[in-house]
Amino acid sequence: MAVQGNWNYVDPNGVWHNLTLEKSKVSIDGGAPFRINKYRAPGGNMVESVFQIPNEHNCDLKINIRAGKAILTHNGIDVQTGRTYTPPKMPGWIWVFYVLFIAEFFLIVGGAVGGGIFGSAAFICSGLAVNDKMKTSTKILACIGVLIGFTAIGILVAVLVQGAIGWLW
Repeated sequence: MAVQGNWNYVDPNGVWHNLTLEKSKVSIDGGAPFRINKYRAPGGNMVESVFQIPNEHNCDLKINIRAGKAILTHNGIDVQTGRTYTPPKMPGWIWVFYVLFIAEFFLIVGGAVGGGIFGSAAFICSGLAVNDKMKTSTKILACIGVLIGFTAIGILVAVLVQGAIGWLW
């Protein structure tokens, strides 16, 4: 995780603090940096990781990491925008693609290779599905493109594996 960030926030006593994130280490007010990996919080999903930052200021500090970008929330408010932070929600239509990727796993190429191929496709489509900058129709068309592309890769791998097995016998 090579994400960085630097934020200022006010604790309940009205004192300003500075929180810095470099790679996977957090420092508050220039103190000793600590790893955030062991502070994973509930609320994360396939496209966003959430970390509860321990502090002695009695604040609910969370770092939300999505698509290489970190967002600090202080008591549920995005520190940079000042608005309530809403984590990304997967739209219902994404399940159609998940089912198709699972079916392709069983029908085209399974095992670790198939899991890697179709799991990667599902991960990419999940990222597209929660992209706020795209229209829903564009997201669906992009996921169809991912489906076609990864299906072609799966078929190619299946043919190559079948050819290699046939060559060995």
